[in-house]
Amino acid sequence: MTDARAAYAPILERLLTLYPAYISRSARDTIRPGYRKVAHIAHGWYMRCHRGVEAILLLDDAGYAEEASGIRRSIIEHVVALKWLAAERDHINDTLMRGHARDAERRKDAVTGAGWTSVDPLEIAAVIAGIDLDSRDKSGDHLLHFAQRMTKFGDVHTLPGYLAECSRVHPGYQSAICYVNIPNGGPLPQSRDAVWQVPFAATNLLEAVICIREVFDPPPWGEVLNELGREYREVTDRVREQDGLPAINWSDGP
Repeated sequence: MTDARAAYAPILERLLTLYPAYISRSARDTIRPGYRKVAHIAHGWYMRCHRGVEAILLLDDAGYAEEASGIRRSIIEHVVALKWLAAERDHINDTLMRGHARDAERRKDAVTGAGWTSVDPLEIAAVIAGIDLDSRDKSGDHLLHFAQRMTKFGDVHTLPGYLAECSRVHPGYQSAICYVNIPNGGPLPQSRDAVWQVPFAATNLLEAVICIREVFDPPPWGEVLNELGREYREVTDRVREQDGLPAINWSDGP
């Protein structure tokens, strides 16, 4: 019997074609008012999702699905960031610049403390000065923290998946035990719990595409995304029925 999850694959294949085809047709000339300060950020964040999805598929094919956990975590973080950007538009620019200055300050301090001579701290200091922290709105600084951003722009399903990936990324019990045979405790040369990447990839890339379209005027792919969204819901319903899980009330969310 075919696993119902296999039906996510054609949805993902179509999603992967949308943005590359669109930006090849001078999409930079169609930026919506209100997004022009952050359109380049939206592009970069979307590409982190898009190429991250391609990367975890390649790792899956090579037998390294478990080791893709860091990339999956990054995809989740960037999808949430795209939701933030889609909702708050150019307003996030000052917040991002303040965050960039703070990150640069920490790097400068680390370089100085380590006595590195390959990096000039004065160049980093010039970047920080050019941002001019005091002239920028600090009201969104709390959203530089992923937990705050996720609470405001994620959904109830974001946190469980994110924490599951964190438990694989950080050195801890979960990062080790996947390479141990249960229950006899013998060592394994690879993870015993490899999970197929396509359902995760389709879910997150669909959300990323829905967000990035808001940057453009007019937003592209309307009918296509309606169709793909319908197919996604149908596949998810079949998967849950197959797994003996209750149906989702789609009226409560996308």
